[in-house]
Amino acid sequence: MRGTRVRFAPSPTGSLHIGNLRTALFNWLYARKTGGTFILRIEDTDSARYTAGAETSLIDALKRLGLNWDEGPDVGGPHAPYRQSERLDKYRDAVDRILKSGYAYPCYCSESELEAERKAMSASGRPPRYSGKCKTLSPAERAGLEHGGIKPVIRFMVEDRAISFHDGVRGDVSFNTRDIGDFVLMRSDGVAPYYMASAYDDVEMEITDVIRGEDHLSNTVRHLLIMRAMGATPPRYHHLSIILDADGKKLSKRAGALDVSELLNGGYLPDAINTSVAMLGWAGVTGKEALPLSKLAEAFDISKVSRSPAHFDPERLDHVNAKALKSITPQTALETLRPLMERAGFPFENFSTETVEKISAAVASSVHTPQEAGWMSMQFAKRLDPDDEAVEALGAPEAKSAVAALVEAVKDGASLDYDSYEPLMKSVAEIAGVKGKNLFRPIRSALTGRVSGPNLKDILAIIGPAETLRRLNEPFGRK
Repeated sequence: MRGTRVRFAPSPTGSLHIGNLRTALFNWLYARKTGGTFILRIEDTDSARYTAGAETSLIDALKRLGLNWDEGPDVGGPHAPYRQSERLDKYRDAVDRILKSGYAYPCYCSESELEAERKAMSASGRPPRYSGKCKTLSPAERAGLEHGGIKPVIRFMVEDRAISFHDGVRGDVSFNTRDIGDFVLMRSDGVAPYYMASAYDDVEMEITDVIRGEDHLSNTVRHLLIMRAMGATPPRYHHLSIILDADGKKLSKRAGALDVSELLNGGYLPDAINTSVAMLGWAGVTGKEALPLSKLAEAFDISKVSRSPAHFDPERLDHVNAKALKSITPQTALETLRPLMERAGFPFENFSTETVEKISAAVASSVHTPQEAGWMSMQFAKRLDPDDEAVEALGAPEAKSAVAALVEAVKDGASLDYDSYEPLMKSVAEIAGVKGKNLFRPIRSALTGRVSGPNLKDILAIIGPAETLRRLNEPFGRK
């Protein structure tokens, strides 16, 4: 398939979250699978909801995830500009043409009049909608109102009819326009609201497929009416299902937990995030490993996207991410985990860059969740204040002999490098007369203050003989 044109059109009202990331990802995958064009369009006409820095944050997160675009506000393209706030004249011209064609009319009702209408309709059990009373005003009446200083809005004239279309995810969809009412195409300040701006841009930018969340399904009716009034052929629509949390409740943005930038800054790898999000409504990926975007695009099939609610499970993301962390280079491990290590107070200045990379790689291969990276990395810097499990492990009957055997082996010049680890621990086990967890738990506790963490082989090889002896000989107890 050639000529596919899709768009991701976020409003800069907040950070990129899991829901709109899925929309961006599925659009990107569809474009790459079909050899088409992926467009980034910023829908920023609602100044009241605009958040300073949100656009920069959105763009930065998308780039870090590898979701590059072919046309957009920063790269340009044949349909520039790609910020709606820079396209207001285009919308005014389009609304003027629709007005002259008889599909729209000026409305002079005040907000208080509209509110009174809504309350009256609600009280009578009818859906609150505009009555359409201004559509019957004569030219003279309109002129008089404008002479009195009233600036009208422009409303689309909605006829009572059925609107049907085929949705690529949901199948055949039909709406009756009876309850919509004559909606606003242009506000009195000359700014086009969402319905008009989005519909016009989809036509003018030659969008072939609109892939978005099901919360926009009802908006499609207005978009189709506008496009038909413009004499344009609408794009194909694909409305993605709602995303629920692991408990089946509507996904929330509680405490920034679903802020994609926070995930990226918190030790989650782009491939792991993309893979986990791709699983939200599409069974084409299993989650057994983190897949690069190229592999996801190769497998993507929009016709296989489910209409059933998708469930986002943070534990699944942790599982995919843990697998991904095990396969990255030491340099990438350091880049990914450094912010978490910094928050834990890791003393980078005490180690060479090469050693810090080794530490990062050891931690990356051991963590179940990125949040563990801080305290795991600190095990290489010092012995932590022992927790209850470590105290218990050192209080076990076999603990003293296990630690003493390792001390004697290191004093006798035993090597602590990676190749010597297995024979060393075998020898220590034989001398101490203990093995398995009865050997490793007390030794690890004496070295790190914890019974779990990075591979003991990595700890011994990186901290070396002198530091190993210092820690093993240091009194063990809480400070």
